[in-house]
Amino acid sequence: MKIEPMETPDTRSEFELRFHYLQNIIKQGKFHVNANISMDGLLKVRKLPNGRIDFLSVNEQARLHANNMYHMRNFKLPDNIDLDE
Repeated sequence: MKIEPMETPDTRSEFELRFHYLQNIIKQGKFHVNANISMDGLLKVRKLPNGRIDFLSVNEQARLHANNMYHMRNFKLPDNIDLDE
């Protein structure tokens, strides 16, 4: 399996796209984390009155979650992996 480097956003719109993608994944119930992983960073992300993301409220943990989920959006599991184990 080839691991590709994660692309990081270059503009505000790319940065916000990643957070909106993560928000949609969470609403669809497709975002699951281990109980030992803190989600405090995501819970503290705020929106400005104009609907944009308040960058001052985004910490490293929230940024990494958003970038990782966006990067993995086209990831396909290999056929030989048994999900029932």
